[in-house]
Formats: sequence, structure tokens, C-alpha cells
Amino acid sequence: MKTAITILLLISLIISGCAGIKTEAENDSEYALSDSRASLINTIKSEMKLKKMTGLSIAVADSEGIIWSEGFGFSDKKAGKTFNDDTISNVGSVSKLITAAAVMKLAETGRIDLDAPVSDYIPEFSPRGGLPDNPVTVRMLLNHESGLESDAFQDFFLGYSRPDNYTHSYRSAVDAVNRSGVVRKPYTIFSYCNLGYSLLGCIIERTVGLEFQEAVKELVFEPAGMTSSSFILDEIPEDRMSLGYLNGKPETVPYIRDMPAGSLNSSANDMGRFLQGILASYRNDDDNLEQQTVYEMFTPSNTAVPNDLDFRIGLTWWIVNLKSLPGEYLLGHGGDLPPFHALVTILPERDLAVFIMVNSVNGVGSFSLTDITAEAVRTFAAEKNQAPIRNALEPSPVVETPDDVKNNLPGYYASASGLSEIKPAGRKLKIYAFNNWFDLYSHADGTMSMGMKILGIIPVKLPVFDEMSITTEPIGLNESINLRLQGVFISPCIKIEPVPIDETWMDRCGTYKPVKEEIMPNYTGFKIEYDKKSGFLCLSLKSADGWSRFPLQTKNSSSARLMGTGRGLGGNINAVAEQGAEILEFLNFKLIKE
Repeated sequence: MKTAITILLLISLIISGCAGIKTEAENDSEYALSDSRASLINTIKSEMKLKKMTGLSIAVADSEGIIWSEGFGFSDKKAGKTFNDDTISNVGSVSKLITAAAVMKLAETGRIDLDAPVSDYIPEFSPRGGLPDNPVTVRMLLNHESGLESDAFQDFFLGYSRPDNYTHSYRSAVDAVNRSGVVRKPYTIFSYCNLGYSLLGCIIERTVGLEFQEAVKELVFEPAGMTSSSFILDEIPEDRMSLGYLNGKPETVPYIRDMPAGSLNSSANDMGRFLQGILASYRNDDDNLEQQTVYEMFTPSNTAVPNDLDFRIGLTWWIVNLKSLPGEYLLGHGGDLPPFHALVTILPERDLAVFIMVNSVNGVGSFSLTDITAEAVRTFAAEKNQAPIRNALEPSPVVETPDDVKNNLPGYYASASGLSEIKPAGRKLKIYAFNNWFDLYSHADGTMSMGMKILGIIPVKLPVFDEMSITTEPIGLNESINLRLQGVFISPCIKIEPVPIDETWMDRCGTYKPVKEEIMPNYTGFKIEYDKKSGFLCLSLKSADGWSRFPLQTKNSSSARLMGTGRGLGGNINAVAEQGAEILEFLNFKLIKE
């Protein structure tokens, strides 16, 4: 953040190929180019300050190579190490793009059939509640439409010391999937699933005959020239690896089980090379992938899923219309393994791609990088003399909440963050979400936004409020409020009513603990409790953000399901007898009453 802008301008001039003695006309062109990139750099520095990004790197590429790459801020504040374009950091779920590229490379040669059942490649794959007439296929794993439980948080985080089996830790996901099982029919609703990408890692491994990391190196890294990338943290030179920062304190990258889903460590330059290859393949067959393969990855695969509303996903790649880049044909993927975040954005028709990663952010993770992305796209589209990009959509003005909204919206909702509530508050509405009460504001375009005021008077300005909005399309036959980030549909919150509760489950109210201790638990507390105010029986989970309550629908004396749909919802919690004691099974946890 403290790098002198004059130095950055000099670097941008060098990268743009400005060398030798210039004519007056050439100098004019150079100054225009400098001004353009200076504006982008100012945006980066401003966003870093606003959203408390300690270190950031960016790469912009087209089908011929990396156009520009740069780093800002620090990878290690105490040591004074700058974050540059060769700094290596964790990119979270951007890892999935690499895993998908490896799968598609094998599909090109017929070694993987995207529409074959997963069990063809992993014979022991047999998830609880599976549907024999509608088996989970490889394609369903790529587009998150498999119906599998989204996550298995037991042993997801493996700590900060390398586990003995780390290079193949993803293999344990097969057993995790079998136990957590299928929670809905395939192609019911998009439900982001890290477990599915561990399964893909196993499929790659078994098809190639090499451990996942070695297979990906052969299939993706080496053809793309990604010499600084690895899913194995210990392969990264310590002096090139960035620290992360959480609440101002340094953090390192944790080991996780689902390596193919989120363990990639890479640099801006390496990711720029990967994106250059994708764009080259899109324009013509390339050493990385065939043109038709990239077309298939970029083609919407969920248009026949009504519950996905206007959200579109190809094979791993999200197809989105960002408010900051309206009307553009744009694909991307974010990555979030806090405090590390990354965002990939590709505009095939403009032959442009942008990669950004940070080691801290105060906002909504990778979506907080979209303003920098938009400015980068505008800058380099102009440098390429392309058609101008439309201005970012102006925020729709706040209007008085319509009477029908005030009358119909209040009630309880099942959301991925727990039980939410909307209630009247004078002439407005308030919403309880993310363990806080917020004001709800109606806008002229029919959307709603959240905000808060200190003492009910002073508005609180948080970047997250600018990124988030709510719409009210129904999901199936259910009323729903739908969370959007930058206008992209992320998560539905279904309106629910209290339902009859099996008395056996009322007797289970109390505090629980895991039978097996974890090195780095995602949840540190478990309760079954009846909420008298709402009338719901809830499973309450304690995480770093505090307690969240998830309403339960009891199916019988031994089984209940989390109400709602989408990621983390719709799954079962089951009571079983084990060694003379009753155990509750949930997301691969075994819980015993204290």
C-alpha cells in the first residue's frame, strides 16, 4: 500500500513496452497509457485502504500472454516483505478451475466420461440415501448439482502442522460422502459442494495412476508453464509464501482435507499464464485444452433448474452479470479460505482475463474484489481499443416500503447462516441475519438492501452493504428472500412455519460434544434447543462468528432434517445407538449429550 505511485507508473511503462527514444506522438500515447493505469492503481490502493487488504497481486492476460501484473502492500508486514506478482498465496476455491481443467483434459481423450456414474471410477462410492435410478455423475460434481450434502466439516481443517497422509488426504472424502449422503435429487438446486471436488481429485488420480498433485502437474501446470504452483503447501518456498492477516494478526495457510477444492497455492503470474491458455483455447485449439472443451465449460448447464433462478454455471465456471460490468459476457470463480481470497474473471469475447488475490479483506471475501476487477477490465479494454463498457449500474434509489411487502414479508426464514426473521419496525422492516439485526430498505427496482444505524440515528458505512442485495422470487412453491452479491444469486432463504415436533426430539434438548476431538474444529459447540419465541426446534452450532440456530423438521423419533434448501440445508441429523449410548450423526460428526 505504501509503494510510491511513481514507481508503479514506471513499472507499467516498462511492461507496456515503452523503451528507447520516443517521438512526440509516441510520448502522447505513452502518457495516455500511464494515466489509464494510474487510475487503475489508484482504485487498487483506495480499495485496499477501504477494505483493509494487507497485500494484493493482480495479473491481466489475453490469449497471447500476460499484459500486466503487479503487487501491492505486504506479504509479511513485520519483515517488511512486499506482496509482488510472484508472491505465492492460497487461492481457495479458484483451485476448482485447475481440478476441472484436469478432468476436461482427460475427457478430451475419452479417459473420463462426464456423464458416467461416479461409481464407475470409485467403486466404493455409495452415499447414504443414494438414488439408484438417478446416480451422481462426473458432470454433476463439476456443476454442483449432484444433490450430495454440501460439506462434511468433521476433519475438514487438518491444522497447521502437516498431517502424515496430507498428499492424499482427499481420499478420505469418499467415506465422508458415503456417510453424509444424498440430501436431494440431482438438478434440484445449485448447492456448492467441496466434497464433490475431492471426488474429482480421486477420479483424476485413479484415471492417471498418479497422486492428484502429480497428475495435475502433468495435465495442467506443465502445459501452462505454471512453475510456481502446487496443491502441496510444503512444496512452496517459505520465502515466497505470503502470510495472511485476520483482524490485523498474521495467519498461515491451514491444511485441509478437500485439497482439489481449495488447497492451490499460486502466484499472480502463474494464474495469468493459466488464464492466457484458457483464452487461447477459446479462440483456437491450444496445448492446454481444445476449443470445444472450453466452449462446453463455458456453456450454462443448469438452465432447466427453475430453483436456480437466473444463476448460471457451466462446468465449474460461473456465468455472471456483475452490476459493475453490466451486459458483459463474463465468467469467473472466487476463492475464499480466510484470510486468503482470490477472484478470477474472464471475458472471452474481449480476449481479457483478470486474476486478483489478497491476504486479507474486510467485506464479503472474493466478491469484495469486483470493483478492482471492473476497473481493470475497463482499463485494458480501452487499451485494446475495444467498444466501451457500459457504466456500472447506479444504485436504485430507496423508496418507501410498499404495503404488500410490509404485510407479506414478516416471518421466519431458513437460511444458510441460520434461522432468520423479518419483522415490522415502524414504517420499515428489520431483518435478523448473520447474528445481527439490520434495517431493510426497499428500492425502486424491487430489490432490498440491509443497513444499520448507531443509536438508530447514525448510518454505519460498511463495504458489505454495497455488495449485498435481496430479491423476493419464490423458490418452487415457497416464498423466499434471495441473497445476492453484486447482483449474483447466491443463496435462497425459504419462508418457514413451525411444524409439529416429535416428543422424542424434545427430550434430546441439551448440549452435545463430539465423540472425536478435532485438531482445528470448524464448530466448537453443539446444542439441540427449543426456541419458545419462534416455535422451532433448532440445532445450534457455535463457530468463530458465534452461535447460529438451524430449524429442524422432525421426520420420526430418530431422524430430523434441517429446514430449507441449498448449501448446508436439507440434510439429516440422525439418532443412532452406539456402544450403549445414543449418538447424533450430523455432517460426519458423532455427537453425544453432555
